[in-house]
Amino acid sequence: MIKKILLLWSFSQCFGLFAQENNLSAKERQQYFFDNANTAMKNGELTRAIYLFSMSKRNTNDKKIIEVCTQKTDSLKLIVRANLTNEIVGNWRMFETRAEWAMREPTDSLVGKMITIDPTQILFYELFDKAKKWTLVKTEKLSFSDKSSMLENPLLIPYENKQVWSYWIDSQTGFLKAMYIGEENEEGIGEMVCGNLVYKYYKLE
Repeated sequence: MIKKILLLWSFSQCFGLFAQENNLSAKERQQYFFDNANTAMKNGELTRAIYLFSMSKRNTNDKKIIEVCTQKTDSLKLIVRANLTNEIVGNWRMFETRAEWAMREPTDSLVGKMITIDPTQILFYELFDKAKKWTLVKTEKLSFSDKSSMLENPLLIPYENKQVWSYWIDSQTGFLKAMYIGEENEEGIGEMVCGNLVYKYYKLE
């Protein structure tokens, strides 16, 4: 729910910017996004700054401005991605089991699911009734997509099958959440805007 609220807030912020810059010339529009990006960066809103620098870059053909915006977004991506990785590293047990990440028929003998996240990969485990240990069923690289998305989100994680997921820590509960975003394709990321699957995990000590 919190993620949905943040997404709606992001949309409202973007639409507010679009409304304000609607009557500006192309040069003024580029400068408008660039100035707002610098303000967001100074305020610590790094993901928002990435989006705004990207919009500034889209609204100009000036190679110097494009280079500056690219340098800023690349630098900011390194920071926000490192921050997220540090936050989600650990062992997490799912407490909602609606998803089946292994392609097989559901079975009553499945009693638990967990993931182990390290700086380079996500390991998916399942626990079956009477089993003495968890079974590794899938491994995904922990990498971030650089393909274009609706809000130029730098924290989207693509799976090998082209599914794209967003991972984050719920600031109120401390739970890890994983939300299905859409599919990665040649043109960018095709995103769902409602009805997204969200899985919740608690951290194992």
